[in-house]
Amino acid sequence: MGRSKRSQEGEHCRCGLPHRTSNVASYRTHLGSYRYHRCDCGTEWTERVPHVDPSVPVSGDEVLEVHLLMAGFEGGLTELIDISQT
Repeated sequence: MGRSKRSQEGEHCRCGLPHRTSNVASYRTHLGSYRYHRCDCGTEWTERVPHVDPSVPVSGDEVLEVHLLMAGFEGGLTELIDISQT
């Protein structure tokens, strides 16, 4: 089981599998929000994700944007999150 940062290629693990096939767990601490990935080959990496303040209300436009994004989307939840952050 190897422990490493995300590979330089960006889209694939060092073993060649796409990052979207890795198992993902999200967690939040008082210091930040993180996404922990583990590939089937045993490689692990953690990435920091933007910290969302749950006390800030969401606008109607933001809700509509999410619904429009999800309407035609076919894929995994992590892919959807990655698309919404771009």
